[in-house]
Parts: sequence; structure tokens; C-alpha cells
Amino acid sequence: MRKVLRFCSILCAFTLIAPTVTAGLIPLDISITGNAELDTTNSASPTGNASQNADMSLVIGGGTTLTSIANLTPTGANPLTGTLTDFGDGVGVSAIGSSTSGAISKVPDFFFDIDFSLLNSSATDTYQIFFELAYSVSAHAQGNGTFIDNGSDAFVNAEVNLFDGPLVDSPDEIFASDLTSDRRFGDEIGDVLGSTFPGTNGASLSDSGTFLFDITLAAGASNNFSALVRMDGGAFSNDAFFNGRSSAFISILSADNLTAVQPPSQVPEPSTFILFFIAMALLQVKRKINN
Repeated sequence: MRKVLRFCSILCAFTLIAPTVTAGLIPLDISITGNAELDTTNSASPTGNASQNADMSLVIGGGTTLTSIANLTPTGANPLTGTLTDFGDGVGVSAIGSSTSGAISKVPDFFFDIDFSLLNSSATDTYQIFFELAYSVSAHAQGNGTFIDNGSDAFVNAEVNLFDGPLVDSPDEIFASDLTSDRRFGDEIGDVLGSTFPGTNGASLSDSGTFLFDITLAAGASNNFSALVRMDGGAFSNDAFFNGRSSAFISILSADNLTAVQPPSQVPEPSTFILFFIAMALLQVKRKINN
């Protein structure tokens, strides 16, 4: 059984998204610091039969450092911070919130912040830096029959949001994947342009893909951007339950010197995103087996 679960987890990880990045070192003029953090101020413990856990990942030079979160307790560094050195390096979070039937249960709020700080130390050169956000979001609120039939009442919201500055500065949102599965009030699919309502109640919703963006840094300039990984859910009748997942990995793909353009030397290799989701999937399988 363990071999079957492990194979299925790896297969799911590979079928999500398979972008490619380029091998090489980040230019010495450019300093990029990545940070992932469980927001203990705005997060709360689950109640009833609900549970919440997550893994934060920091990839530097192809090596991965992990911090695991059980409820609100981190095993490892929180925040998880480091200076990226290679193309393909990045920061990620994979969070899960769920419940089982039998009790009124909640995941009140489960928040993670991802922050990037950039500095161009060159006195003369301007750089254009390319990033990739790879994401996977799913939500499913469940119960016996329809809400009208027997009162099964549950919802779950899972989202990934990208902003053009630090969260403390109330930045503009430039990307969103926001899913709400709600048996009582109806499902909702949101993005940076607004929300749509598919006309379903408690459907199994999912969204995954990549979002590419870039930042141009003049000589001596600095910049910041951030992301939010979040979920919450509730089951308000004994026969209802929910499952949600929010995962994001932000990596640096390449950097172009716009002042002194040089021929690129790029070698395709598997995206770090694939390795990140394989690691997350295997950790979740191991956790289920141990339980």
C-alpha cells in the first residue's frame, strides 16, 4: 500500500505543471532574498475534527531546506529565509486544511507570507529579472445530499495571491487564484479581475498553473514583492466535512543585463517546482501512514 501511495503522489506531482528553468548563477550585482513565514498573528488553531498542516521550502543552489507545520507548531525555522544564488532557486509553501465528519469543525484561518527583496548593487548596469509563480489550489466542501435536503453545511476557501510590494504597504494584487466551495451559499471562483459564480454548491474545485512576471532594476535600485497563501473552512453539521489545499512556489528564472547585453548560456533542466511538489506530496503520504 505504501508503494502505491508513493507512486500516486509522485504521478500527481508530475502531472500538475512541468515548466523548465535555466541553469546558471545569479549575477553578482543582483542580491535576491526569499522568505516564507507562518503568520502566527493572523492564524488560529483548528477546532472539532479539523486539522491543518503545511510545509515551507527554501531552495538555494539546488539544495532544499524544509520547515513543517503541524497546527501552529513549526518544526524548523520560521521564518525560513535565505539569499538565492542560482537560477531555479526559490521559496514555496504547501498548506492543507481539512476535517472529517462527526463534529462541528473549523480551520478558522491558516496564513502564510512569502516575501522577496531585490537589490542591484551595480553602479552602471540595469537588469531585468524574470520570475515564475507555480501554484496549485483546490477546495471541496462535502456532506450527505444537498444542503436543502438535510442541512449539510460546510465551506472551504483556498487561495494564492501575488502582490507588487510588501503586504504591510497595502500593495496592488497582480495575480490571484481563489476558490471557495460552499454547500450553503454557493461556490465562488475569484481572480485579480473579480469573482465568478459557477452555480454549484460544494463542488470539487481546482486550479493550477504558472504565472510569469519580471522586475526591472536600475543601477543601485531595490524592490520588493510578496505573496499570500491562505485557507479557512468550516463544517457546521455533523455529517459535513471539507478539504482544501493552497500551494505556491516562486523561483527566479533568469536575469538580463540591459546595459551590457551578453550572449546567454542556458542549459534546460527540470523545474525546481516539480521537485518541490514531489517533496510535499511524499511528506503528506508519510504523515498519513504514520497516523
